[in-house]
Amino acid sequence: MRNNRKNLFLCAAAAAVLVTGCGRLDRVDQTTVYADPDNGVIQEAIVEAYAEEDTYSESELKAFVEEDAAAYNEETGEESVTVSGVNISKDQVEIQVRYSDCEQYAGYHRTDFFAGTLAQAQEKGYDFSGTFLDAEGTETNISEVLSEHPDYHVVIFEEPIQILTESPVLYVSSNVTITSETTAEVTEENINQEVGVVTSEKAYVIY
Repeated sequence: MRNNRKNLFLCAAAAAVLVTGCGRLDRVDQTTVYADPDNGVIQEAIVEAYAEEDTYSESELKAFVEEDAAAYNEETGEESVTVSGVNISKDQVEIQVRYSDCEQYAGYHRTDFFAGTLAQAQEKGYDFSGTFLDAEGTETNISEVLSEHPDYHVVIFEEPIQILTESPVLYVSSNVTITSETTAEVTEENINQEVGVVTSEKAYVIY
């Protein structure tokens, strides 16, 4: 089984709200990722519950996460992963992390993750052959979208996370639910129950 870093963090802690540092993710109540379409920077808030039996302190958790990020940066030779904040409050804890681009996010979490334009995604070889739905839940001809709007942005991922977008979500793959104008997440039935941290198939959010 792949040892995703979210597993490591959540074994030491879960996540919360009201952590300063990443702006757009200050008020999320579940693990959320935001891809900046202008500079490619990825912001992540890892959010889970903090149980009474968890005896580690906020400073201990912060040290663990920062050491892990530093080890990854040393391995890659770049300062590409930055811990923006760690906070434990009552029954919640939140870890906010900044990645220089989608490749570093994918490398750090040992997962498949892409953020860019539709044209760039096709150049990378991503497959758009599945069923896609528009914001109203109606099946759409994704081939037309790809040919007519190559500059639309897309996030492609395989983790059970929420995606926060810069502009309204336009289309999603059929294993994704649009939860607000600018958020979408993988449907519960499409989470791989055996592994837990990956989806049964790649998820797409187009905006």
